Parts: sequence; C-alpha cells; structure tokens
Amino acid sequence: MAKQTRQSQFGVSNDMIERYGDEIFQLSHNKQTRRGDPVRKLDFEAIEAQRAELGLTDAQISERIGLGEDQVMVIRTIVEHRRFHTGHYKRLYKLGGGKRYRPEREDDEG
Repeated sequence: MAKQTRQSQFGVSNDMIERYGDEIFQLSHNKQTRRGDPVRKLDFEAIEAQRAELGLTDAQISERIGLGEDQVMVIRTIVEHRRFHTGHYKRLYKLGGGKRYRPEREDDEG
C-alpha cells in the first residue's frame, strides 16, 4: 500500500502549487507599511482597506481564491518551506551558548 503524502491527502497537485503558491504566500504574510495607526484610532474602514497587507488567514485566502482551507494550508507550508531556510536552528543548538557560528567548526564536529 502506497503511503499518502499530505499534499495528495488534500488534493493538492504540483500544478496547483505552481499556480497558487506565489499568491497564497503574498496574501499570508505581513508586509504592511504603516500609514497612520488605524487600530489606535479605531478607524475600521482603514483597517479593512489594509487587511491584505496585514496577512490573511488560510480561511480568508481560501474564500478569496476559491480553494479549500486545507488546500491553502498545504500550499502555504510547502511554499514557505521552499522560501525560508528552516534548518538554521539545528546549527544554533549544536553550537551552544556563547559561541559564534563558523562553518569550519561544523565540519570538524560533524
């Protein structure tokens, strides 16, 4: 019996990742440029106008582009994994406190 991947479990194809990946990534991340402070002023119209810049939830993105919430989550995590270097914390834990990271040390202690 073949093992199902999370991607296939939710009906996400590689074509879907290519088609929607960039859009989902852009909509899900906070990339705002502050223009005044509508939250402190309780200016709800301005808050709504800036909503996409504040980063949308998977549910909001799914409503906007017409995919299922789980499909958006899977595509978002795959794209984030491709764009962000997620393994750096392992180097920091191995390094220990009070030391600077040096690539030659990692090779010696390997």
